[in-house]
Amino acid sequence: MGSKAVFVKNAKRYLKSPFFRAHFYFTDYYEKGNIKDDEIFFESYSANNFSGNVYYLFLEICKNPELNHFKKYVACNKNNKLSINNKLKSLGINNYKLVEVHSREYCKKLAECKYLFNNSTLPSYFIKNDKQIYINTWHGTPLKTLGRSIKNTPAEIGNTQRNFFMADYLLYPNDFTFEHLREDFMLDQLYSGKYLISGYPRNDIFYNLDHQNKIREELELKDKEIICYMPTWRGTMDAKDTKEQLVTIQYYLYQIDKHLKENQILYVNLHNFISEGIDFGDYKNILPFPKEYETYEFLSIADCLITDYSSVFFDFANTGRKIILFAYDKEDYFSLRGTYFPMDELPFPIVDDLSGLFTELDNIKHYEDYQKFNDVFCNYDSKDQSRKIIDLIFNDESSDLRIIDGNIYKNDKKNILIFAGGLTQNGITASLRSLLNNIDGSRYNVFVTFYRNKVKKYNYVIEQLPRNINYISMQGQKDYTPIEAISQFSYMNLNIDNKCINNNLKKLYRREMIRSFYHNHFDVAIHFTGYERHIAYLFLNFENCKRIIYAHNNMVKEKNTKSNYHIPTITKAYEQYERIAVVRSSMVEEIAEISPKIDLNKIRSVHNVNDINRIMRDSKKDLRFDILTESTHNVDQINKILNDNSIFKYINIARFSPEKGLMRLVKGYRSFVNDHPDTCLFIIGGYGNDYQEILDYVLDNKLDKVVLIKSLSNVYPILSKCDVFFLSSFYEGLPMTIMEALILDKPVVCTNITGPREFLSQGYGYLVPDSDDGIYQGFEDSYRKDLNLKRFDAEAFNKQAIEEFYSLIDD
Repeated sequence: MGSKAVFVKNAKRYLKSPFFRAHFYFTDYYEKGNIKDDEIFFESYSANNFSGNVYYLFLEICKNPELNHFKKYVACNKNNKLSINNKLKSLGINNYKLVEVHSREYCKKLAECKYLFNNSTLPSYFIKNDKQIYINTWHGTPLKTLGRSIKNTPAEIGNTQRNFFMADYLLYPNDFTFEHLREDFMLDQLYSGKYLISGYPRNDIFYNLDHQNKIREELELKDKEIICYMPTWRGTMDAKDTKEQLVTIQYYLYQIDKHLKENQILYVNLHNFISEGIDFGDYKNILPFPKEYETYEFLSIADCLITDYSSVFFDFANTGRKIILFAYDKEDYFSLRGTYFPMDELPFPIVDDLSGLFTELDNIKHYEDYQKFNDVFCNYDSKDQSRKIIDLIFNDESSDLRIIDGNIYKNDKKNILIFAGGLTQNGITASLRSLLNNIDGSRYNVFVTFYRNKVKKYNYVIEQLPRNINYISMQGQKDYTPIEAISQFSYMNLNIDNKCINNNLKKLYRREMIRSFYHNHFDVAIHFTGYERHIAYLFLNFENCKRIIYAHNNMVKEKNTKSNYHIPTITKAYEQYERIAVVRSSMVEEIAEISPKIDLNKIRSVHNVNDINRIMRDSKKDLRFDILTESTHNVDQINKILNDNSIFKYINIARFSPEKGLMRLVKGYRSFVNDHPDTCLFIIGGYGNDYQEILDYVLDNKLDKVVLIKSLSNVYPILSKCDVFFLSSFYEGLPMTIMEALILDKPVVCTNITGPREFLSQGYGYLVPDSDDGIYQGFEDSYRKDLNLKRFDAEAFNKQAIEEFYSLIDD
C-alpha cells in the first residue's frame, strides 16, 4: 500500500471509528499521569452490561459509609446506558457517573481513576499506570478450555494476557480455576501481582435468603416453581449463525412451554442477539429475566437451573438446588472446544433431547447430592466475600482471604523473548519450530511472541508448540499522540529520519513495550525473522537486555522483495543490537554491505536446527490437505503418482516469490518432460505473489505432470516419496528444505549460488549453473546418473547448531 493510501486510510478510521480515536484520547491522559486517589472505575463484560462480580463489589462500596467520598465511574455503551442508570437509581444510588465506552471521558477515567475493577478485559489500548490498583475478578470457573488450550483459536489470548500481567489482584474462585488460568495464560514467570483465591462476590447473593424471599414477593412468585434457562452463546456474531441459533431456541422454547405445569414458570436469559428476535408474548409460561434485577440476583430465587456448558452451574451449585445440563449439541459444540474434564464427571443430570429434559423437569425435587462437587468448586463462597475483598483493597485487611504472591512461581532462569513473525509456511517458521522443539527447557524460560492478527491462518503451529515453550500474543494497535503518528508515518513510509522524529518514535515504542509486555523483563530479545520493521524498532528500545536479530538470507537483495523490510530500521538494528545471527558464515560480507557502522565482531554464525524426529514421524503420515490448501491435483491423484515407481519425481518446496526461481524451474521442466514423459515435478509453496502466474503458465501449457500445491502444513509424505529435491533459487541463506530433503535421504540438486554452495559443496549436493541451461542440466544429470552424494549426519549437525544458539544467548 502506497504512502498516500496509508495516510488516507488512517484519516478515515480516525473520523469513523470511536475505538481508533480512543487510542489517541487515552494516550493523552495516560501521558499526563494525573491519578485521582478518590476515584474508582468499574467495567464488566467489556461494558456490554453491568453485572457479575464487579456489580456486587460496586454495591458493597456504595453501602460502606467509609467509602462515601469516592467518586464512582461505571462503563456502559449506547444501548445499555439507560437501563444501567434506571437500575442504579432504583436502588437509591446517586454517587456515580456513567461513561460511554471509547468516549473521551471513558478514556480519561480509565487513565485517571486510582482503582479499577474489571471482570474480563479492559480495551487493548489500556495501559495501567504504576500508581493505579487494578483488580481483575474474571468471570467464572471454566469447564471449557481457555488460553493456549483452545485448540482452534490459541492466539486469541492477547488482550486477556495483557490484562492479567497488569493486574495487581487476580481473583479466582477456587484452586481449579487458579491452576488452569495460571497455566493456560502462561503467567508463572511474568506475573508479579497477587492471586486472590476467594469466593466470588456475585455468589454472595445465593446465601441471602431474605433478599430471595423479597424478590419472590415483589414478583408474586411465592407459590410458583421457578426454572431458569441460561444457555451458552454459541458461535460467532455472524448473522447466519445467529439466525440458526434463534430458530433452534424458538423450537425448544415452544416445546417446553407446552410441557410446563401451571405452577411452573421458565425464565430465560439469552444473549442479546438471540433474545431480541424472540417474542415472549407467544408463550404461556416462559418469560425473559426481569430487567430490574441483576442476573444472579434473579437467578438466586430459582428452584432449578437449566444450562449446558456455561460456568453458571459452578456458581448456582452454592444453592444446593437442582441443575440440569441440556446438552442437545454436545458433539458439535465440543468439536472445536475442549473441556478440562469430561462433562460426564459432573454430578448433574445431562440430557440431550426434550424427552430427557421433561423427565427431569417433572422431578425437580429429586436429584443426587453434589456436596463433594461443592467442596472442590464452591469451598470459598460465602455470604460476605464482597465485604472481605473491599476491606482488603481499601483497608489492607486480609481477614481469612487466601492471598498468594505471584513472584513465588518465578525461577532464576533467563527469560528469552523470540519474535516469530506470521508463522507462515516457510523456511523461517520451519527453522524456528525446529529450534523450539530442541531447546533444553531446563536452561531458559522461552516466550515466543507474534501479532495475533497475523497468525490466524496458522493456529496449528501455536497449538503444536512444546508445553515448555510459552507465548505472548500481541494484540491491538499502538497508543499514539498525533505528533507520534505523524512521525511514524514520516519515518516508516517516507524514510524521513531526524532527531525530532527519533525522539517521538522513542516515546512511542517505549510505551508500546509497556502496552504489549507491561513491565516484564526479558534478558534476551530475539528478532528471529529479521524483517518486520515495527518489531525491529520496538526491540531497539528494550533496556538491560541482549538484543539479537537474525539474518536468514541475503538482506541486500531481499529489500526488493519484502514489503515489511525497512532498510533504515534494519540498519539501525544491525548497528545497535548486541548480536547479529547469520545462518551461514559467508553472510558476514553481505551484512557489511549494508552499513559501515556495523561492528562485524558481533556477528555470530548460528545454523538452523532440524526437527529430525518430527520430519521422520510426519513423513510416515497419510497425505492430507489443510483447509487452506490449493492444488492442481487432488489427494488421490497425488498418491497415485507417489506410489507409482515408474515415475521419476522431482520436488521443490519454497514460497512463491521471484527469488525462488520457480517459474524458470517450471519452464525448464517443460522442455525436459517432452523427452522424459515418465517424470513429474512437485512444487509446494506457502505463500507469495508468483503462485497465480505459475499456475496460469502450468494450465495454459497443459503441464499435467506439474503438481502445484499451495499451503500444505505437512509436506513430508510427498517429499519422502520423491526422487530428487531441486532448489532453483537466484539467492538464498541456507534453506531448511535442503536439510529436510537430506534427512529423508533425497539427493539435492541446486543452483550454484552463495549460501547453499557453502554447505552443499562439502559433498551433500549437486550444483548446477545459475541459469536456464543449468536448470535443464540439473534435470538431465539427476535423471541419467547416480550423483554419488555424501550422507548427511543430521544428528551431529543439530548438536553443533543448538550449541551455537546457546552460545549466542549466554556469551
